[in-house]
Amino acid sequence: MTSPRTPTVIFFTYRILCLLREDGNMQSDLPMELRLSRLTVQSLRNLCDAQEVQGGSNLLKEDLVQFCLENVDPDALEDFCSQQEDIYFAENMAKAIKWSTSRKIIEMDPESDDSMVNAVFTMRRSDGYEVYNVRFVNQTTRDVDTACECVDAREKQYFCIHQMATLVRCLSEGLFTLKEWKGPMTNEAGDLIMANVFKKGRPRK
Repeated sequence: MTSPRTPTVIFFTYRILCLLREDGNMQSDLPMELRLSRLTVQSLRNLCDAQEVQGGSNLLKEDLVQFCLENVDPDALEDFCSQQEDIYFAENMAKAIKWSTSRKIIEMDPESDDSMVNAVFTMRRSDGYEVYNVRFVNQTTRDVDTACECVDAREKQYFCIHQMATLVRCLSEGLFTLKEWKGPMTNEAGDLIMANVFKKGRPRK
């Protein structure tokens, strides 16, 4: 069994730039090819069906991504990817809010502050533990450097569930406020956080 204090992979520090749209929803500057590659084959096939684009049903993932890039209207690609990314964010944020309350799941470095946060996310699974180091660097009003060891963050470059849970912990402990947070967020997720985290003041000890 893997020790809950031993990271599952080597910790890579890398940069993900996430901005806010004016309406408060997430926006990504990632290449469309990468954004499409994060989706499942079935999702890509559903996109083709919805756009009435024929010829992609038997393609493997890599070829299907290229097929969509070449045959689906760019505006439709943008709308579809944005919708899927918002769904990913909303579904995982609900779990993250629940996990953020457990100090067995998220252990934050006591030296963390509003400019630098280091945390260890530990989740017990049937076959052992998954352990990820999570980091936030928030030093300007428009961008945030954030890293996690998981595949969703490291390879797919999502703002992953482990980062979400750490963010909620930071908000609940007063490291910064939702108003100050300039990273990934949707209006719906912000309302959910307000409803579940800030019912009672919980100052950081």
